Amino acid sequence: MDGVDAVVLEQFWKQVRSRRNHYFLWWMGWPIAGIACWVAYRAAWHADAPEWLMLLVLAVWFAVWLLIKRRLRSLECPRCHAPAISNPFFLMRNARCRHCDLRRAVS
Repeated sequence: MDGVDAVVLEQFWKQVRSRRNHYFLWWMGWPIAGIACWVAYRAAWHADAPEWLMLLVLAVWFAVWLLIKRRLRSLECPRCHAPAISNPFFLMRNARCRHCDLRRAVS
């Protein structure tokens, strides 16, 4: 397939799927994590968590989310060796390299 080993391609697309799923799971998990932090604070100190603490938790969560996005976008295409993914908003059936148009083989 265009001079790229099929095993390498399969590993690449598994990595794309894994990183994309990690990105979305982290995004969907922030309300659960925020509530868990609030409940843990309330149980430990018998008071509501201060706003600054909850904003700090949200800021750290958001920073890690951006790092996960950066990690996905920095994944190199096995064919052209350029960053393959332009943004995390795609379906795997439409996944392709943004530079050389390498597409995932549908099985």
